[in-house]
This record gives sequence, structure tokens and C-alpha cells, in this order.
Amino acid sequence: MHKTHACRRHLGWLAGLCLMVMLGTGLVAADEPKKFTLINVLLEGSKIWLPSNIIVQQGDEVELTIVNKLDEPHGFEIKAFDIEQVVQPKSQMTVKFTASKAGVYSYICQIHPPHIGGQILVLSK
Repeated sequence: MHKTHACRRHLGWLAGLCLMVMLGTGLVAADEPKKFTLINVLLEGSKIWLPSNIIVQQGDEVELTIVNKLDEPHGFEIKAFDIEQVVQPKSQMTVKFTASKAGVYSYICQIHPPHIGGQILVLSK
């Protein structure tokens, strides 16, 4: 009986340790930004940002790598999060923001309004 009690006690400690490790790992993962790559391309005569939709949770830190594959500068703007950049030809840049408010927000090329942008859907927690 004494062995069984000691074994249960060790299993209890082991289960507690595993739980702490899992919770600790979850907390670290929650702090990492949600990363996406958006690429400006010419598709059937239209200049567009791909992907055209991104989904995140309210409160997420978001990191966007913006790649311009074309031969002229293109803008990237998300008014709701005060982002307004120009990506030079054949280059890339990174923008970061907190998705602080739920809703649907457009991203566009502010220097070429006819170009096709996309949307970021921020889901409420």
C-alpha cells in the first residue's frame, strides 16, 4: 500500500508539473504576433494585394510583411490603425499594430486608389 501511495503522489507532482509547462507554453505563444505576408501583384490586368482577407482576434498583435513584386512604388494603408506606408519596387517592409477594436477594416494602396485592396476582420473576444 505504501508503494501505491508514493506512486500516486509522484504522479500528482508529475501531472502538476506538466500542467505548469503547458500553461507556460500557452502564455508564451499568446504573446507572439500573428504574422502574415501580403504581396502586391498584377493579376489579369489588375494590381492587387494578396491575400485579400486576414482574420485576427481583438487584442492580437499583428505583424504584416508587405511585399511589392511590381516595378513601381505602391502604397499600403489601414486608416483604422494609422498605418500609411509606401513600398518601393521589388522590395518589402514590415508593419506592426494591435488589433484593438473589433470590426472589418480595409487595406488599400492609397497612392493608386483604383487598385484592389483587401480586408482585415478583427473578431471580438
